[in-house]
Amino acid sequence: MDWRKPTVADVDILQECALNNNFFANNYGAVNSILYEKKFHSQIAIDGEWIFEKFFEDEKSYFSFPHNIHGKLDDVKQAVEVLRKELCSECKILSFENILASEKEILLELYPDAKVTATPESGDYIYCTEKLSGLAGKKLSRKRNHIHQFQKKYPQFSYEPLNEQNLSLVKEVEEKWLKENFSVSSEAGTLFDLEAEKEIIFYALDNFEAFSKSCGMTGGVLFVCENPVAFCIASVLSQKVIDVHFEKCLAPFDHDGGYTVINNEFSKTASTEFINREEDLGIDGLRKAKLSYYPEQMLEKFRVEIGIG
Repeated sequence: MDWRKPTVADVDILQECALNNNFFANNYGAVNSILYEKKFHSQIAIDGEWIFEKFFEDEKSYFSFPHNIHGKLDDVKQAVEVLRKELCSECKILSFENILASEKEILLELYPDAKVTATPESGDYIYCTEKLSGLAGKKLSRKRNHIHQFQKKYPQFSYEPLNEQNLSLVKEVEEKWLKENFSVSSEAGTLFDLEAEKEIIFYALDNFEAFSKSCGMTGGVLFVCENPVAFCIASVLSQKVIDVHFEKCLAPFDHDGGYTVINNEFSKTASTEFINREEDLGIDGLRKAKLSYYPEQMLEKFRVEIGIG
């Protein structure tokens, strides 16, 4: 197979595949496939109507579930067998990562001896857009209080949708946010990941026009006294879902409810029925924050390992 790293030149065919398959999972989105090549050294291969993707972690290769560009599932076994045949001389296990429950069942039906491992840290949080934009009901009263607190302290705050004119301001916030978190992340050993994330964010912004045209890249910037203090970046994942890739708020404004405000303001502009706010990575604080918005669905994911030979 002709494996190569995904680039912006691949965005149209990856987005076509995403739309035709009605993806809800963020790891199958066209933008994420391209952005996270920088972190996971991922590669794609297109064989006929099938798109294959693999990535590397700890020098081991993992594969995504193969997807037909036109959304067909008729020849999944044939597609998987293509991978098994290619790997037969390299290893004894074909490892699939970020597999959805429905995909897991397909693989188990085809390969009953496959080993399945739940990976809850990779599961996506799916929210109803209307609920995030309205924040109605008793359960979300604390979120409304956070917004009122922010409005009271910063009555002159404003929000702008992401556009070519304010991209440099997003970079400015990201630079400041990284400086704020430099010491803590250095001590925790996560600075390299945050610096890599900054590179990915800048790459997304530098290619905003292409991503916006093909994948509806959008987002917004939150201002206080005309100074940018928070941002989010998102793109259309499929007909029903928009995926929030990044969301950052500077510390002083975070304490006053800035994350709640940027979340709410963006949700008011989202054009899809659902919002995917991605995984919690197994981080307790992040899990608690995501659960506090009461997701409509927790999109479970699994690792599926199939023997070769």
